[in-house]
Parts: sequence; C-alpha cells; structure tokens
Amino acid sequence: MRRALGSLAHRLFPALTRSLLIARTLARARRLRATAVDAAGAPLPWYTYPAIEYLSQLDAHELSVFEFGAGNSSLYWAARAQRVRSVENDRGWHAKVAAHRLPNLEVLLREDQQSYVGCLAEQGERFDLIAIDGRWRRACARAAPAHLKDGGLLLFDNTDWYPRTAAELRAGGFLQVDFSGFGPVNAYTWTTSIFLRADTRLQRGFRPPLPIGGERHDDVEDDR
Repeated sequence: MRRALGSLAHRLFPALTRSLLIARTLARARRLRATAVDAAGAPLPWYTYPAIEYLSQLDAHELSVFEFGAGNSSLYWAARAQRVRSVENDRGWHAKVAAHRLPNLEVLLREDQQSYVGCLAEQGERFDLIAIDGRWRRACARAAPAHLKDGGLLLFDNTDWYPRTAAELRAGGFLQVDFSGFGPVNAYTWTTSIFLRADTRLQRGFRPPLPIGGERHDDVEDDR
C-alpha cells in the first residue's frame, strides 16, 4: 500500500516528491559522510569514484575553491587546494565541519536560499573551481559562471537528477563531462560531472591516472 501511494504521489506531484527525495538523501548524507575515507584514512568527497580518480589527478595546490555544500569534500579540497570556502545551510553540519579548524578552510553558514546562493558573490573574487553539491542547486549553477576564473572548472554532483540545469550550463558554453558509477556511502550509482570551457588550464601538471586499487606502471616499453 505504501509503495502504491508513493507511486501515485510521484505521478501527481513529481517536483514535490523529487524535492523530498533530495532532502532525505542530503539528510542521510550528513549522517554518513564522516565514514567516507580512503585506505589511508583520508576523507573522501561524496562524489562518484570515477570523478574522485579524475580530480585526484589535478595539481590543485595553487587553486582557490568555493563549495556550495560543506562536508567531507571540504576536507578533501583543503588537503589539496591553496584555500577553500564552503557555504552550508544546516547549522549543526556547519559546526561539525568548521570544528576541524583547518587553516585554509573557511566554512560559512547561510540558512536561507537568498543568502546561501548570494554567498558566492559576497566573496568579491573569482575562483578556480566551484563545486555545486548542496541545496538550491539550479540557482547556484546559474550564479556560478560569473564567479569562475578564466580557464576554471565547475563541479556538479548528481547531474543525473538535474538534466535541465546541466542543459543550461551547456547552452552557456560549457562542455559537460560525466563520471557515472558508485561512490562512497551509497549502494546505488549516480553521476558527478565537470563543466569546462576550451580555455581550461586546470590540467597543467596533470598526474597520470591511478585507478582505485590499481598499480602504477611508469616504465612501459612502448610508452618511452
């Protein structure tokens, strides 16, 4: 009966049921993200594993990062980038992430949509990488391009849930590259995407790929 009622509600009110699903997923994420670590115990962002592998190849030590949505990803980027600013709408989760007190990480609390989305413009600067992985993602995606440095990169998690928003970014001149698969915490697959323009410069100093659980081979004969 419960499943039938849920199916009927989705047919009658698809936007509402989708919003409830996203809210429930984000709440679950807040409870579980702290358990997402790699083999060495370092925090893993709640992106898909293929996306994490790609991002780990970037030389990010001089990059500035802005995140919509704080969490393990904030700790991940703080370990790699020059500086990170993350905005979070949940007071308790903000306190939990901010408690790490990392010198290059600032976690900002903005509880309503207007101040949350507007937090990016408040910074008064442009960023090398902007990650969209929290609340009000369509509004965040519309605000982000104006605050991205030339050659920078947008990171958008769960783009399989936001096809219209992704289409808007592509229409704005961005190339979408999808990384679909499993990731930390969840037992289902999803898509993390990057959006870049032809002038992207973030692949300078690009590291060779090393699949999770794989071995590095630096001396293959016909690659010399």
